Amino acid sequence: MTLLDLLVPPRCAGCSTPGSWLCVSCRNGADPVRRVVGRLEIAACGAYEGPLREAIQRAKYKDESGLTAELGALLATLIAGDLARGTRLDAIVAVRLHPARRRERGYDQALLLAMVAAEHTGVPLIPALHRIRAGTAQVRLDRQGRAANVRSAFVGIAGAFAGGRVALIDDVATTGATLLDAAAAARACGARAVRAYVVALDE
Repeated sequence: MTLLDLLVPPRCAGCSTPGSWLCVSCRNGADPVRRVVGRLEIAACGAYEGPLREAIQRAKYKDESGLTAELGALLATLIAGDLARGTRLDAIVAVRLHPARRRERGYDQALLLAMVAAEHTGVPLIPALHRIRAGTAQVRLDRQGRAANVRSAFVGIAGAFAGGRVALIDDVATTGATLLDAAAAARACGARAVRAYVVALDE
């Protein structure tokens, strides 16, 4: 529990029940979904609707970063399930905000999610991808605009993932354009396989 939680007790983003940022009932109501975009498999804790949508919106736009602990734990459960089924992962990598947008928001929600997921699963967090283009907020663009907006937006440390299997972490995927660009950057850094995990998939 953080100092903020003591001063302003958290309420569930889904149903407003006091005591946690996302209650057990709302967490359990999410049904995992998967989608393949290009060469990339994207796994999500659920659809971008209901409690998940509200939680993500509050985490990103209402300065309720405490929600990332709950959402990161959901991601960790999803990842742990894949690990138990034989999926191998060598690195967790956050799909970072551009530094300018991070300063504006005060935190990077994808990094916070990735830190929680790494802590819970034991897969190391490797901060080897960097966003070099801020672009326009993706929510304002159509499908073609989103792809163009993030093209070549990421670079990485050469050889950082040499032969490794990488899990990209982000909050929401819509067209998958941002994740595809981050995946390309990870492969350029030597990743042999890349998959993505997000809190929600937006149809």
